[in-house]
Amino acid sequence: MDRIQIAAKPERNYGIDLLRLVTMLFICILHVCNKGGIVSRLSLETAPDHYRIAWFFEALTFGSVNIFSMISGYVGYNKKFKLSRPLSIWLELVFYTVIGTVLISRFCPQIMPENGWLRAVMPVFNGEYWYMTAYFGMVILSPLVNAAVQKMSTRSLGLTLLGIFVFFCTIPAVMNVSVFGLSSGYSTVWLCIMYAAGGFLAKVKKPHPLPSFFVFLLCTVLTWLFKINGVSRMLNYTSPTVVLAAAALTVTFAQINIRTKAGRAIIGFAAPSALGIFIIHVHTFSWEYLLKDAAASFVRDNAAMMTLKILAMAALIFVGCFAVDVIRRGIFWLLHIKPLLNRMDRAIDSILNKKTPAESVGEEKTQ
Repeated sequence: MDRIQIAAKPERNYGIDLLRLVTMLFICILHVCNKGGIVSRLSLETAPDHYRIAWFFEALTFGSVNIFSMISGYVGYNKKFKLSRPLSIWLELVFYTVIGTVLISRFCPQIMPENGWLRAVMPVFNGEYWYMTAYFGMVILSPLVNAAVQKMSTRSLGLTLLGIFVFFCTIPAVMNVSVFGLSSGYSTVWLCIMYAAGGFLAKVKKPHPLPSFFVFLLCTVLTWLFKINGVSRMLNYTSPTVVLAAAALTVTFAQINIRTKAGRAIIGFAAPSALGIFIIHVHTFSWEYLLKDAAASFVRDNAAMMTLKILAMAALIFVGCFAVDVIRRGIFWLLHIKPLLNRMDRAIDSILNKKTPAESVGEEKTQ
């Protein structure tokens, strides 16, 4: 009797899961600095120390959008596409947009957008979240990107990405233009490129994490120096220094081995809420009613105190949104959302794999 071999389940990369959380903390810091009203109230002439610190935070965290898409490619390039993935994102979005619309109508109706309730149930198509619209498009297109990443040799894929880096990032940065419909990185096309880059990073042999972390720091400092010396175009999602920093940090965390059971348990529990943290704090209610100019008063403190307050507010946003998303996950668990989506995946697979009568007859003739 033939021995049945069961494929081992790929081991979870807890370093990448940790990066999901770090990336979301970075995004919270980024939003405290810009939407919170700090960078818009500072200048190099009037408050040089404050100005340099605030823009260093921006340079440090700006590549987070790229990183999150790279993570998706890193862990997803060799996985089978399931319809449950975009549907689960949609349900999570609708959950928060509906609740957010209720809060807006109750507490601040003046910022209620036109057709607010329709926008709440169709969040991907109305520009409510530019990133989630682009990210949802990336998820839909991921089977095509996965096929390319899987079929291409590592060398061919690397050369292709190098060409993209030169013609989509470096030359446009030098010429100060955005080309090929990238919209300076605010697009599905750009996120698909970052997804492919993440798949490439997963395929190649990675160096020790320490050198890659130094590359991240170097690129961050270069981006910062460009900005404080008046070259703002380098602080851009498609900027070569921002892209390299994102890739370097992804490689760094991919090499981190979380050995303790407690560490793995904590990270494993927290990581699924990373996207929820983003969705909650950039919803119109949070964005316009709670976060807008909430940190503006920090610029009146000394530079050290401003730094501490930025980090404290970002941590508060992160923890608060995480707590809310844990509740959302509990509600979804009670409603059996994941089992229902898994059942739908199995039903679709069964339909797609079902042989037609003609195929069955053809197989019988060949036997």
